Amino acid sequence: MVNGKAITLDDVTFFLNARQDANPMDPTSPELVLNELINRELLVAEARKAGIDKRPDIQRMIDVQRDSLLANELLAAKMEEVDTSDEALKAEYDAQVSELELTEYKARHILLKTEEEANAIIEELAKGADFATLAKEKSTGPSGPDGGDLGWFQSDSMVAEFADAVKALKKGEVSKAPVKTQFGWHVVTLEDTRDREAPPFDGVKEQLKGIVGNKAVEKYLSEIREGGDIQFMDNQTAPSADAPANADQPAPTQN
Repeated sequence: MVNGKAITLDDVTFFLNARQDANPMDPTSPELVLNELINRELLVAEARKAGIDKRPDIQRMIDVQRDSLLANELLAAKMEEVDTSDEALKAEYDAQVSELELTEYKARHILLKTEEEANAIIEELAKGADFATLAKEKSTGPSGPDGGDLGWFQSDSMVAEFADAVKALKKGEVSKAPVKTQFGWHVVTLEDTRDREAPPFDGVKEQLKGIVGNKAVEKYLSEIREGGDIQFMDNQTAPSADAPANADQPAPTQN
């Protein structure tokens, strides 16, 4: 008993299990937990004597923590209901794989400041000039000293204009017109392509469980938002529930 309030074995077990769930390597003993609970009860009693529990900011924090706990417990329960059978995970796997960029490209480029300079390079290449040599001599990009070599890459790692130009080329072909990007004007040649394998199903099952679970939670949230009475007051502007996420593609590092 602490100031007339009992601390039971169930209390100790509950807090001990919570500590070990959060950190399985935590060496906390029942005795240590009991002492912590005793200290907590003494501190809470002193806080109440000081009127801290009556402060509006403390009351608000208690309300927020209570509501967060309730919401998190509900979502955890919904996650438990999600179908994570191999059949369901395989369906999600197939959907994910269908959207993967499995082709890799090996290309070189020469980066110039103006379209005129780029067109002049294209003319030199048409006359038989060596691409790598011109890249070393003329390119303003960091890959210039390597003959413009970009190595192997996936198209989604490049800005859209450059990626589209690379994908439109055949092996050994040089771009017929300069390619404009935020970095300048590019002359591009495609050296090779190769296909990479999708990750094996068994190797990504745990990730798939998370994806399937998150989709189920998003669907549930969408349903309760649609059925809920949501009002934005005081003329405050709030984002639409249907507003898409920012889809702007970040620019890759200049090569």
